[in-house]
Amino acid sequence: MTGEIKRTEDNNPDSRGIAGKNVRNILEIIHAEDYNAFRAVDDAMDQLSVAVTETHKRLVLGGRVFYVGAGTSGRLAAQDAVELEPTYGIGNDMFDFIMAGGNNALIRSVEGAEDDTDSSKEELKKRNLCKLDTVVGISASGRTPFVLGAIEYGRETGALTIGIVNNTGSIICKRSEICILLETGPEVIQGSTRMKAGTSQKIVLNAYSTALAILLGKTYDNIMSHMGVKYNTKLKQRAVNILISEFKIGATEAEALLVKNNYRLDRIINGLRNGEESGK
Repeated sequence: MTGEIKRTEDNNPDSRGIAGKNVRNILEIIHAEDYNAFRAVDDAMDQLSVAVTETHKRLVLGGRVFYVGAGTSGRLAAQDAVELEPTYGIGNDMFDFIMAGGNNALIRSVEGAEDDTDSSKEELKKRNLCKLDTVVGISASGRTPFVLGAIEYGRETGALTIGIVNNTGSIICKRSEICILLETGPEVIQGSTRMKAGTSQKIVLNAYSTALAILLGKTYDNIMSHMGVKYNTKLKQRAVNILISEFKIGATEAEALLVKNNYRLDRIINGLRNGEESGK
C-alpha cells in the first residue's frame, strides 16, 4: 500500500482498477495487502504484551475473559473462544464471547444488532461481570456501538478493558484501558473489513489466548497437554504420538495409559515427569 495509512473504510488506491485485471493479478493485489495485517501486529506487540500480562493477573485470581464483537469481528472472537476448550482445556467459564445479535448472528447477519449499545451491557450483567474480569472489545472501525457499550460497562464495574481496533483515534481505543491498534489501512474492496482487518484481528486473538494458555500452565512447553483427547480419533492418536516422542515409551503403553487415566493427557504427563504411579 502506498502513501499514508488511512481508515479501513477509505478507498484503496492500490486496488483501483482491480475489476479489469486477470485472475492472477487480482490474487496478487489481494495477497500484497495481506502483508499489512502482519505489519500492523508487529507494531502493536507492546500493547499486546501488556494486555496479556494484565489479563493473566486477573485470571489467576479467578477472573474471566469476555470477547465482545459484531459481524466479522464477533465471529472471529467466537471462533477463538470456542476452540480453547478442545485445544487447552479452557472452557467458557474462563473465556466466553458475546456476539451482537446473539449466536444466530454467527451464521446469518442480524441487521441493526451492532447499533444496540445497551444489549452488550445487559449480557455482561447477566454474567455478573466484576473487577477481576476482562472485557475485550473487537471492532475494525473502532466505533461499533455494541462493542463500545461493553467497554463502557466494563469500566463502570472496574473490569480490565481492552480494545482491538483498526482505526487510529477511534472512540473504543480512547475508552479502553489498553488499546491494541492494528493500522491495516483501506481494504482491497472498500469497507470489506473481513479481509486484512479481520486477518490482523485473528492473529492477535490467537496470540492473546495462546500466550495466556501457556502462562496458565495449559501446555507442556509447546505441546497441547490439556487438549480434549476424547473428542476424536485424530486427537487420540496425537496424544499417543506425544507420549512416544516425549517420553520414549511404546505405543501399546501409551494407549494403555490414556485409557487408565480417562484420556487425561495432562495427568499422564505430570505422572511421567514426577515418576508417579499413574505415569508408569
